[in-house]
Amino acid sequence: MSGYMIVLGGCLTCEAPIAVNPDLCPSLRVDGERCPICRACFDKWNQIHRTSKGLDPVPLHPDAYSPAETL
Repeated sequence: MSGYMIVLGGCLTCEAPIAVNPDLCPSLRVDGERCPICRACFDKWNQIHRTSKGLDPVPLHPDAYSPAETL
């Protein structure tokens, strides 16, 4: 039997409520713990830390905000 799981929480940076796939969502580490960030904040992070420096953006996994299949 399989099912689906999604984690509900808040974006670390803007505190917007979000639903994420806990294995695939973008996150930032705080005191060693992965804290999820929303799509808008991920895009801002990419702009500030990557594209503004001429680097390629970190790709967003297409299922980052989709349910995760469980076994």
